[in-house]
Amino acid sequence: MRHFFRNIIVPGAFRIPKEVSVNGSIDATISGRIDGNVKGNVKTTGKLVVSETASIKGHIYAADLVVHGKVYGDVYISNKAHISNKAFVKGDVNAIVLELEEGAVVEGAIRKNVLPTPKPETPPAVEQHHPPVTGETLPVTAAATPAASAANEEEEQTTSWF
Repeated sequence: MRHFFRNIIVPGAFRIPKEVSVNGSIDATISGRIDGNVKGNVKTTGKLVVSETASIKGHIYAADLVVHGKVYGDVYISNKAHISNKAFVKGDVNAIVLELEEGAVVEGAIRKNVLPTPKPETPPAVEQHHPPVTGETLPVTAAATPAASAANEEEEQTTSWF
């Protein structure tokens, strides 16, 4: 019964059926469910459900998230993320509360972050390669301003799940 309520979306929420493919970003102020394919970022201030038939190639920003399908991009959740045993996530998962079922696949870091770092609007397949994160703080160059340095130090103080 618990799984039944997890997938319910409130009336007035958006829904993208499995027969629909979206090529571009989605920015919504309501909750929603994606059963189709999206090539672009998905942003919502509500709950997002990614069904088993769904595939998202872009970053996800939401208050709550339930993933049963495939996500190729980073996930930023301000409240709770649930990743089911049928889900595949290739990207970092950032959430305050994380529920990960046995059998779920996450190829990326798992972090307990409150706010996402803004990402470019391009899907992850187009992004430039960055060196792996080692947990070390990089030195600030002389060109950085004191305000940028303070913001950078604040960003570096993220909490890890492990």
